[in-house]
Amino acid sequence: MTYPDLAEVLQARILADLKARQVGHTPRNRPDPDECRRVETLEAHIATLEEALAKAEVLGERRRQEAETAAKRMEALEAHISRLEEAVAKAEALGEQRRQEAQAAAKRADDLLAELVEMTSELVEMSKRMADSSNGDPSRMPAPSMDELMNSIRRTIQQDIKGSK
Repeated sequence: MTYPDLAEVLQARILADLKARQVGHTPRNRPDPDECRRVETLEAHIATLEEALAKAEVLGERRRQEAETAAKRMEALEAHISRLEEAVAKAEALGEQRRQEAQAAAKRADDLLAELVEMTSELVEMSKRMADSSNGDPSRMPAPSMDELMNSIRRTIQQDIKGSK
């Protein structure tokens, strides 16, 4: 039973009760003026309650729709947060990978530098030996050609690259 139906039933019952009293109390079937005023007051009160009920139903429907809209918005935001969390996790993993790659590259650069220092030391040693074998006479000292030096450096670097793979 809806609220307007309930209000109508109550109103009809009140009117029936009032009429029954009037019939029982008055020999002429004329309503008592106090009871008429009371009936009019009750009818006005019933009308006010029906109006308030109608407004409450409209407001309730509006609030229900607002709650549904808010729930949908909340679901959308939760999905967006989930996607952002996944993106952050991927970015962190990629950042860690890049850090490791940079660390490996830095180590490789250090290794190459150490190898270059070692090759330079060997070159200095070779020059000293050549100088010693010529007994201090620069004219008798065979000078390695630039091509020989470059080929020696290339071989060493290629060996190092093969060894690091």
